[in-house]
Amino acid sequence: MKDLIHTLTIPSGPSGYELPVKNVIEELIRPFVDECYEDVLGNLYAIKKGSSSTHEKTVMIVAHMDEPALSVIDIDDVGFLRISPLGPLRPSALVGARVVFARTGRRGIVGAEHGIAMKDLEFSHLFVDIGANSQSTAQEFVEIGDAATFAYGFDEVSEQLLVGHALDNRVGCALLIDALQHAQSNHTIVGVFSVQKEVGSRGAKVAGHRIHPSVAVVLDVSPTGDTPKSERLALSLGQGVGIKVLDAGMVVAPKWRDQLVDAAKAVEASYQIEVSPRTTSDAGAIFLTQDGIPTCGLVVPARYVGTPSQMVHLEDVTSAKKVLGSFLGRLS
Repeated sequence: MKDLIHTLTIPSGPSGYELPVKNVIEELIRPFVDECYEDVLGNLYAIKKGSSSTHEKTVMIVAHMDEPALSVIDIDDVGFLRISPLGPLRPSALVGARVVFARTGRRGIVGAEHGIAMKDLEFSHLFVDIGANSQSTAQEFVEIGDAATFAYGFDEVSEQLLVGHALDNRVGCALLIDALQHAQSNHTIVGVFSVQKEVGSRGAKVAGHRIHPSVAVVLDVSPTGDTPKSERLALSLGQGVGIKVLDAGMVVAPKWRDQLVDAAKAVEASYQIEVSPRTTSDAGAIFLTQDGIPTCGLVVPARYVGTPSQMVHLEDVTSAKKVLGSFLGRLS
């Protein structure tokens, strides 16, 4: 899983420009699925038919490909780029960050106007410096509307702690790829690598309408509450996969929450309960599609979500892998 996650963090994938990520994923999954196609929004669908010919369910597993990014909204006379966020980013976490523009590969550094206290920093105070000395020079490399993602690599803090700029949500994509490659189920699995989650779960809404599954499982990361003076959240690194109970978009039905808990117990996988009232995932959008879709979720705890350096524990990823496989194998 470590090597797979590393591979997935290499391509840039801001909301609306997930194509480089999709191309890598499609190459990895195509030999293991019965059908693979893309919709007009850019969602990638991978269908793996079940082994049962009777009473077959359709299980949709969703992981979003996009990552938070910065969008250029203006280029001033001396070549500095003014920006707005594509996704849940905090201005105070961006000063000094290195970025790369998805369309052209041009690199830059996020700067801030002088004299602004960190607590008062807003996106209107930020700019990206790409080394241009005029508006016309900057326009040779970047256009209004171009998106930039963080230009940080993949690293290992220790044997078990992984750090990367796009672990949200390439970790979920890695889990879905692994499931499509190895999972055994009587039911048809439809893997959806969704687009534009960071700007409103737009891809997930379309996927729910297209597939309308018997049940949907959303794979994502979720913030921890285990750092000094952090907000009180139940998740901690290294304590196992998070089984979603609620977030800002939905409350999971006890039936599906309990099935995931039972799946964890069946394979003796460590797990935690995720209660995250301030965050959202693709689960809420799918849950409300058409006349409603039974939806549940597994999350990998992550520190420093929404920053250039997100951290996950490999044991939590392994736990998520076990629980997802157990759930798919036990579903009746």
